Amino acid sequence: MFHGNDALQVSDVSQILRVSEITIRRDFDYLEKKGYITRFHGGATLNTSHEGISPYTEGSPLLHSREKQMIALAVSSLLEDNQTVFMNAGTTILEIFKAVRSKHMRIVSNSALAGSVIGGSSIEFICTGGIYQEKTCSFTGDLSTPLLSRIYADACVLGVDGLSSRDGITTRTYSDTMLNDLMVKRCKGLKIIAADGSKIGRTFSFTSFPLSAVDILVTDSSADRDELSRIRDLGIRVILADEQESSQLVLGTM
Repeated sequence: MFHGNDALQVSDVSQILRVSEITIRRDFDYLEKKGYITRFHGGATLNTSHEGISPYTEGSPLLHSREKQMIALAVSSLLEDNQTVFMNAGTTILEIFKAVRSKHMRIVSNSALAGSVIGGSSIEFICTGGIYQEKTCSFTGDLSTPLLSRIYADACVLGVDGLSSRDGITTRTYSDTMLNDLMVKRCKGLKIIAADGSKIGRTFSFTSFPLSAVDILVTDSSADRDELSRIRDLGIRVILADEQESSQLVLGTM
């Protein structure tokens, strides 16, 4: 989104990501504190000294944080005790680790941060190992695949960079595609995509797998409605986590 010293307006980012300008200002404030950007009235510029670090990765724990927490709760309700579950890495997946702490299950993941949130839980965690990627706090590469090739999972939950009815599941980095694809192929049950609304309708350089492999998309109501309709037409169940939570709150007061 940032290119060199190009300025980016809050209003433009709000329209691109389909979130409120208040949310964008809050995220910009956080990124400025981390030293990635310099704020000016109505926008920001990227600090050149940090161009080698992705603000998407380092700043993303606060980007759409509420949506990710609701998505995590919705995903948790789809998973059962005593399952073996594949999960990849990312901030949405990290929220899912937190949401399933009370469940008795085995999780196989390439997330390097999982251990920091499942301590003291009933989760049996198996890390794929591999080459550590600092920007994504994950393990990738050929060294990650031998373990996965010896496991069948009951369910698979993947966070993604982009999901499009036309282009399927895509990522920013090629090293993620092999592991994501293998997790889907070795899963015998539900294949779930967990992605906040900003990811829906977006396409990145590298294809992981087609949407035909997906059973359920868990997202939020900020996602493009036309794109969600096209995704449903492909036979994929779409769950809007924030609307689901609102319905449960209403039922709880009746």
